[in-house]
Amino acid sequence: MDIAVSGRHFNITEEMKQRVIDTVTAQFAELPLKIISAHVVLDLQGSRAIADVVVNVKNNLTAKALVEDYDLYKAIDAAVLKAATQARKYLDKRKHHKNGETLVSLDRKREEGDDAVRVNG
Repeated sequence: MDIAVSGRHFNITEEMKQRVIDTVTAQFAELPLKIISAHVVLDLQGSRAIADVVVNVKNNLTAKALVEDYDLYKAIDAAVLKAATQARKYLDKRKHHKNGETLVSLDRKREEGDDAVRVNG
C-alpha cells in the first residue's frame, strides 16, 4: 500500500507522518480490500486543521473524507475513520448484492423472531 502524506502551509514532521501511516494501516488492515494508494493532505488555516483523505481501492472504489477540527490529530483520526466507514459500507453492499443477506442481518432476524429467514435468494 502506497501512502502519501503532504502538508499545506506547514512542514510535516516524521512523527506526524508515521502516525498518519499507522492510523491508515490500522483502519484498513481489517478490511478484505486491496488498497492501491492513499493520499492524506493536512492543512492548517489559522486555528483550524483540515485533514483530507483519499483512499483508492481495487474494483474502482475511492473513499474520500474531509474533516475540519481545531485539533490536527483529531481531524486525522476522524477523516481516516470516515474513509474506512465508506469502505465498510461498500463491502456490505457488495456482499448483500452478490451472495444474499449477510450473517449479521440473518442473526438479527432470528433474534426478532422472524421464522421465514431467507438464505441466498
